[in-house]
Amino acid sequence: MIVRKAFRYRIYPSPEQAARLDRWSDALRFLWNLANEQRRIAYAHPRDYRTYPSAFDQANELTGLRADLPWLADVPRNVSTQLLVNLDAAWQRCFKRLADTPRWKRKDRDVIGLTEPHPKVWRLDGETLHFPKIGPVRAVVHRQIVGTPKTCTIKRDGDQWFASILCEIEVADPVPSVKPPIGIDRGCVNLLADSDGRIVENPRHLNAATHRLARAQRTVSRRKKGSSNREKAKIRVARLHRKVRRQRDYVLHVESKVYAENQGTIFVERLQIGNMSAAGGAHKRGLNRSILSAGWGKLIDFCRYKVVPFGGAVVGVPPAGTSQECSVCGVVDARSRVSQSVFCCVACDHHEHADTNAAKNILQRGLTAVEPTVAACGGFAEVRRPMKQELRVVRRETRSQGLGSSKASAFRPG
Repeated sequence: MIVRKAFRYRIYPSPEQAARLDRWSDALRFLWNLANEQRRIAYAHPRDYRTYPSAFDQANELTGLRADLPWLADVPRNVSTQLLVNLDAAWQRCFKRLADTPRWKRKDRDVIGLTEPHPKVWRLDGETLHFPKIGPVRAVVHRQIVGTPKTCTIKRDGDQWFASILCEIEVADPVPSVKPPIGIDRGCVNLLADSDGRIVENPRHLNAATHRLARAQRTVSRRKKGSSNREKAKIRVARLHRKVRRQRDYVLHVESKVYAENQGTIFVERLQIGNMSAAGGAHKRGLNRSILSAGWGKLIDFCRYKVVPFGGAVVGVPPAGTSQECSVCGVVDARSRVSQSVFCCVACDHHEHADTNAAKNILQRGLTAVEPTVAACGGFAEVRRPMKQELRVVRRETRSQGLGSSKASAFRPG
């Protein structure tokens, strides 16, 4: 079995190299927006005349576009082509109803990664990373690469640069785990509670940094647009957000590692986090912030890839009524949920922590399911739709406006 693993290293490009990488990011953002608009125009045609440009079509048109735009030709060809492949993958997820329509990339909001997909073009030599047209860049290699390197992605995080190297590792097929299963209930007050009675309190890193973030953001709003002081203030805001993100990821990595090593099957609620955190007015703003800052989705993502080497799986169960159902007698009554942390069954008088009771219900639903919704890789399996709703075959021909048209030369990255 082949497992893909990424190794992320901090790199230190020179001021000239960093400026060139920034120009490449601007050019790739323009290319993404142009190619995305071409696909939107094709999708707006009547159904009988609708044809979708593929990544192959847009990559062919990229040759003429690079000839007209020298600042786009400065970007390595493979990096530009990989961006079109990523855009095509985003549209395929949209057609399968796994994600929304790809949106435009906006400066200061969307970070563009520079991905070199061919391993023979770049290399990591000791403490130096060699990237096409950039040359040697100093890197902090805090751990050695394992497996066969495939792709290298350079990405900016605030005022820091990182290189992510994706490797393929060949491991033996894991034996199905015989470790005990467990149910996990996620929440806002408590980050998680499992069916064994373990409760992890939500550290609320974002709330701890709220005042500093508000002060830093006010400083940005008071600085003159385009000034160097405003750029410094924006970097400070980015640093605060980066610190909160790293603190949250650390906790999620630690907890997911514990369950991946000690449990065979992890049962969780199949929640629609995007719908739960949708805008609902000022009265719901605090709840939305708590849901997103807890990292419910990341916790499951981390568990998915960590259970694979141990032969485990992550299984989703229906979430309806888990917090109002008694784990002893099975009676569902809203009055049993006395408070956020107290559950007292109105039928059998069973007392327990509300989150632990919900986790036990999740475990019972997972064990009694006739067909658990589980994929071989440990993630949620996809439910196939009727044949009429299946994704149409993407044809190579396109009737939409090409990337290399004369109109495209009028744009410049900004």
